[in-house]
Amino acid sequence: MKDSEGSAYVPRDNSLWLADDNGRAVFEIDPSTGTLKRKIGRAAFEAAPRLGGGPQAGTFRTRDFESMAYDEATDSLYVFAGPCCTSSVLPTAFRLKRSANGRFRVQSYQPLASGANYTAAGWNGGDGKVYVAKGAVLRSYDYVTNTVGTGFKIPLLTGITGMDFSGGDLYVTTSAEKLRRVDWASKTLVDGWTFDLTAFDVRDSRAVESINGQFYVSDGYDGRPVGDPLRHAVYVFSVLP
Repeated sequence: MKDSEGSAYVPRDNSLWLADDNGRAVFEIDPSTGTLKRKIGRAAFEAAPRLGGGPQAGTFRTRDFESMAYDEATDSLYVFAGPCCTSSVLPTAFRLKRSANGRFRVQSYQPLASGANYTAAGWNGGDGKVYVAKGAVLRSYDYVTNTVGTGFKIPLLTGITGMDFSGGDLYVTTSAEKLRRVDWASKTLVDGWTFDLTAFDVRDSRAVESINGQFYVSDGYDGRPVGDPLRHAVYVFSVLP
């Protein structure tokens, strides 16, 4: 990993997918062991056709992988790329679907609006929608129609960097290096449920997944020296009742 950003969990495969921004790749990991299952590199994303027909994605749509989401209902894996860091970089949503051998492959892409920069994404099994977030604003996103819903906020929640729906609630990481819990029905933060990630030296929490009662938090901090085992590590937390 060169720059850990988004993540998504696929229960069917027991696979944790990690998005590498600077490496322009995604990795499939066994979350139980940390073993690498496979890597899908930039060539596969750059060769993706636009959904419904059109040019291939090319090099300027793969330079800022930000977040991932897995839609369990349609067995679709999404990768969202942003506009960093020049005007030539194009925000994009990629969709991965299973091929005949049962493995995910990059199937297509959709161009996103100029300036779209979704640092967090997640699928809500309750309403069947994919949600994306930037800063304090969340909105739904539909890949087939390539449309976003009206933006909304959760009171007192800002700096969203990662998100995952689990058990009817939404869990988010923030730029303040906190793990927060949102009661999705009321769209409010759960009182007293704030987990300080800095106590464990997490310096840039970029994604979170709830897997079998544990939270997997990706650290995108770039300042650790090469060879440090915590460089772009995934931290696994067990939260006691």
